[in-house]
Amino acid sequence: MIGDLAHLPAVVPDDPEAQFRRLPAALRRWTPSAVWRRVRLARRRERWMAENAAATAAYAKTAEADCLSDGPILAIGDFSGDNGISRAALYEHARLEAEFGAVERLDLTDTALPRHPEEGADGPPAARLYLLSAPDTYARALAMVSPRRIARARRIGLWVWETPVLGRDWRFAFDLVHEIWTPSDYSRAAITAAAPGDVSVTVRPHVPQLPKTIPLLDRAAWGVAQDAFLGLAVMDVRSCPARKNPWAHVAAWAAAFGGRADRVLILKLRLSKRTAIVRRELEELAAMTGSAGNIRIIEEFLPDTEMTALQAGADVYLSLHRAEGYGLNIHECLALGTPVVATDWSANAEYARRFAGYYPVPWRLVPHRDWTGHFPDRDFAWAEANIGAAAETLRTLAAAKDAAAKGTRASTPPRRLHPEAGSGGDGKAA
Repeated sequence: MIGDLAHLPAVVPDDPEAQFRRLPAALRRWTPSAVWRRVRLARRRERWMAENAAATAAYAKTAEADCLSDGPILAIGDFSGDNGISRAALYEHARLEAEFGAVERLDLTDTALPRHPEEGADGPPAARLYLLSAPDTYARALAMVSPRRIARARRIGLWVWETPVLGRDWRFAFDLVHEIWTPSDYSRAAITAAAPGDVSVTVRPHVPQLPKTIPLLDRAAWGVAQDAFLGLAVMDVRSCPARKNPWAHVAAWAAAFGGRADRVLILKLRLSKRTAIVRRELEELAAMTGSAGNIRIIEEFLPDTEMTALQAGADVYLSLHRAEGYGLNIHECLALGTPVVATDWSANAEYARRFAGYYPVPWRLVPHRDWTGHFPDRDFAWAEANIGAAAETLRTLAAAKDAAAKGTRASTPPRRLHPEAGSGGDGKAA
């Protein structure tokens, strides 16, 4: 149990999740339904790939030379969703409108739109089609327009991949696009390694569109004192909790502050039925926090204004992920001026270093491991953040806030790169 510094080992382990992989704790994860799902998963993936390929076959691209030079610009995405992919689609749509003027927008959440090729909405032939959602949505996305309408359109897909190996279940979509935009060089490397020669891959970083007026955070509504040091971590763990690594966030906060009531972490999670063990009656994370009440786990949906208020009003944003295809929350917080303590590996290491408020956490490479089996191609390594180094940085930032409130000087938070950051320590897989 981690809830008081007295219970912590002298050296905080980098992988606090390990305790839940061992018996008897592992039995809570490996229920009969979970085992049955994993047994069937490989065959189900093959079926999904075949179904996606069949559903989109009528939309196979033509040669680039046949594409129209003018005509309507179409953009399809989950613009009304409540996740990072949806926000990225909105940001990209705004950029396209700035470039082209009018851009016809089709929203995946619009139930009034057609869902089958034979019902697809017709109209004048399009010059360009931007698919601003993941390839596993392409069967639904393309069914919103007739094959004839986009037969000669140049197709650009916005793809974000989180690991060094692109999953096989996206590769059917190479037949549908001429070009792929991806927001990081890390993601580009994975996609390019799998892409055929007729598909170009371009790095196009996200550009967050911040509101003109930043909403103020009502700390009292969250039960957080004005002088408390407030941390925020936001993660969607519906598919792969291991990648976002909520256990490391809890361990780092506990290692830094124990149960201090004036050091509060808000951990916003999104869970699915099969990943609820992370939180089920707060089982795994509760076992780590113990009786400490300074880590608050919330699952409810928050509107954009409230999320922005949290991002801007927090004293630090914490992201001890194992891999990010981009890390939109990291970028948004940095743009809002909120300090970020994050694993200095994968996509965020490319853009975050130009921000003064970025505090990189060193890491080591470890073999991928995930009980949900989310990624179809599993032979790769990802990063394990150094929790002790993260805790040290959190303590320094908190002390700086306390000193500023008292009008005294404290040691300046280390805005420079940690000596090991970016190198993975010795750079060897563990």
